[in-house]
Amino acid sequence: MLELKGIAGVLYTASEWMMRLTAVNLMWFVLSLPFFTLLVAIDMGDPAGLIWFGIAAWLFVTFLFFPATAAVFAVVRSWIVEEDFSSTFKKYISHLTSDYKSNVKAGAIFALAWLVWYYNYFYFYSEQNSVAFLFLIIGLGMFILTVNFLSISAHYDMNSKARIKNAFFISSGRPLTSLAILASSAVLVWISVFQLLWLVPLLVCSLIAFVSFAAFHKATVKISEKAASNTAS
Repeated sequence: MLELKGIAGVLYTASEWMMRLTAVNLMWFVLSLPFFTLLVAIDMGDPAGLIWFGIAAWLFVTFLFFPATAAVFAVVRSWIVEEDFSSTFKKYISHLTSDYKSNVKAGAIFALAWLVWYYNYFYFYSEQNSVAFLFLIIGLGMFILTVNFLSISAHYDMNSKARIKNAFFISSGRPLTSLAILASSAVLVWISVFQLLWLVPLLVCSLIAFVSFAAFHKATVKISEKAASNTAS
């Protein structure tokens, strides 16, 4: 195969990565569409709407959004760790189906935790209570924990309890990595939601997964190297 060099090679490589990221993000978006529709379809000002939102959100996140997102992380992991660039569609479907049951179980826990956070945060926010700021900080920590949990799920074969425990230790024990994941994700979400909405179906999840898993993998490699050097000495 002819190897392109210079600017042509850079552009070709960039276009390949763009196609991979877009393809996996589109599959994630289609599966997550019921959850996104829910966000704009229910009147949150109505008490009955709050109840229906909680039930529907838990179901959609548990059975669709969380497994779909976990599959994105698994595909990204294969690109970064294994350098496996075979069919993105087949790879995504394979990870989605093979890990579906375990991701549904984990998704049920995370969906419930996020709903509890959501209702508490917006209750205190509407009451103009300073406790809302505390819940905002808790939410940022939960986001880092969730992302690291997804990275661990993609990279290691562990039960849910072990994945949550290790996600907590990595999130709290590697603060710079956690802040980098949080900052990059916040920028991508802000740009996608408030500036370039078309990025939501095309790139936002795959880019967050790629940046987050790359940071996670770099941190775990350093931890493994440090442990190996301590053992050797």
